[in-house]
Amino acid sequence: MKTIRRLYLYLVSFISLEVVLWGLIGLARSTFSGDQVGSGVSQLASALSLILVGVPVFLLHWWLAQRSIQNDPEERFARLRAVFLYGSLLALLIPIAQNALALLDRLWLEIFKLPSRMAILGMGQTTVDNLIAILMNGLLAAYIFSVLRKDWAALPQGDNYPETRRLYRYTWVLYSLTMMVMGVQQILFFILNLAETIGEGNQESLANGLALALVSTPLWVYAWLIVQRSQDQPNEKYSTLRLVILYALSLIGVGGVLIPTGIVLNDILGVIFGDAISFSEFLAEISGPLSAALPLAGVWAYYGRMLTREVNQLPDNPRRSGLRRFYYYVLAFIGLTTTFMGVLTLLSFLTELLIHDTAWGSTLQTQLTGALSSLIIGLPLWVVCWKPMITEAAQEGENGDHARRSLIRKTYLYLTLFAGVIGIMISAGSLIFQWLSKLLGDPPDNFTRATWMLLEMLVLFTALLTYHWSIMRADGRMAERSLSARHEAFPVLVLASEIGEYSDAVMNALQREAPSLPTAVHVVDAGVPDAVLSDAQVVIMPGELAANPPEAIRLWLQGFSGTRIVIPTPSEGWLWTFGSGRSLSNLVRHTAKMVRHLAEGEEIPRPREASGWQIFLYIMAGLVGIPILISLIGALTNLLY
Repeated sequence: MKTIRRLYLYLVSFISLEVVLWGLIGLARSTFSGDQVGSGVSQLASALSLILVGVPVFLLHWWLAQRSIQNDPEERFARLRAVFLYGSLLALLIPIAQNALALLDRLWLEIFKLPSRMAILGMGQTTVDNLIAILMNGLLAAYIFSVLRKDWAALPQGDNYPETRRLYRYTWVLYSLTMMVMGVQQILFFILNLAETIGEGNQESLANGLALALVSTPLWVYAWLIVQRSQDQPNEKYSTLRLVILYALSLIGVGGVLIPTGIVLNDILGVIFGDAISFSEFLAEISGPLSAALPLAGVWAYYGRMLTREVNQLPDNPRRSGLRRFYYYVLAFIGLTTTFMGVLTLLSFLTELLIHDTAWGSTLQTQLTGALSSLIIGLPLWVVCWKPMITEAAQEGENGDHARRSLIRKTYLYLTLFAGVIGIMISAGSLIFQWLSKLLGDPPDNFTRATWMLLEMLVLFTALLTYHWSIMRADGRMAERSLSARHEAFPVLVLASEIGEYSDAVMNALQREAPSLPTAVHVVDAGVPDAVLSDAQVVIMPGELAANPPEAIRLWLQGFSGTRIVIPTPSEGWLWTFGSGRSLSNLVRHTAKMVRHLAEGEEIPRPREASGWQIFLYIMAGLVGIPILISLIGALTNLLY
């Protein structure tokens, strides 16, 4: 109930605060701007109506929110309050940056004697309009900041504010970095087009770029320095959000370099294969992708190096290896996809040239340059990123086991297997359709070309499936050998009151789950286990024995150094919070799985109970996802005709 009330108060406060802000801006503009934006009776009436509606609503709800923190101090530390305050700061400070950008942009355009309509922002505004917006946003931001400082002064340790502040800071980093990349891109675009620009009034890219760079660079430097200084705090240095941001920026940098580089390579190869073009025209052709690739290469180099350094500093080796793996597998998948498309395009080119005897022209040249540029970009990327993953997974021992069992490796392999199977289905089905249509007397148009294209696709998808299937089988064989060795070194002792249904069920379940496990049954009436049995890593006992063990067994269990697993079988006078009422076969299967996880050095999975909402969401996801999948398959099939 408190959460709903809190959400209502802060949501209405935020909306009404924005209404008041726009009312104040409109009122000030209609007063000081004369005949410019915001003047006139309708603008004045609109501003006054916003103020008259927004002010009482905001004051009422903000007063209720402030009163709640006086009655209940915990309200001050609520996550929703932190989100409201930091979200309001963003909503007030970002427009200040945007209006400053509009001011500078129009100033540079005026210096270059260009019309203000060429500005990327605020083309229809005036200096007074922007200054009023900056002033009004600044006044409200100062008030919100004062409230935030009071909250921080009263905060205990371990509250929700540091997490929200972290998100706020990284939002500024992303916002300012995006503008800075855009600014550098515009400046480089102007430089690369300098021969075309002189005397032709195309300096708007330089004006826009300078404005973006002058506003964003100080913002980025300031925001990033604050983020870097906060790394002295342990919670900041290893935060998940920081790693997500570093991964995102690194991967965006990779994509922002590879795609434009491919376009530039395609243009270079076009010149090599006969395009008649002057040097200035060539520079103009590549200026767009090249001007985008250079700043994004800087983003990749800086944040990629930082990501590598911080991952290497992680104290937890499995986590460190897992994060490194994620980066390599994502790049390997990008490289594999690009290489696949390059090979497919190259085969199509060879088919047209050698089999269909197509004359050399723009079509063949486009196919060849596209294929070579894709291969030049994709193949080295895939080899460089895939080779260390193959080497890591081929290792013996614990590191190799972790690599082969990692979720990202399995996702990569199964995703490529899925693509291979679906590709084979589509290409083989379409190929069969082509031949059946011809045999039935109604051959499709371009039968020969379509047949060769489908054969090429079938061969490539088959090669893709075969290679990755062999990798998966090799992983399985190595994992089986490694796990067998682990199991053989993990003896298990089953305590029982007598040899019978319970002991037989446990032994059978263990054998089915892990046949290599050394297992033994010890009847408690025979006294304590001997020295050999006492070397077991795990002891399994029924609930009634754990509740009321013989004295000798109780003393032996106190000195046992391994893991004790109790199966919640019925015991008089005892009720188990989990497992009561379940069948013996179900309990022993679950126990056997626990033992296998322990033998393999993994954490025991926690039991999960699906709520009604989760089941509903799963059903809805299936209902939505299946038609989308069918539509995608249909769309791929239609591309062939």
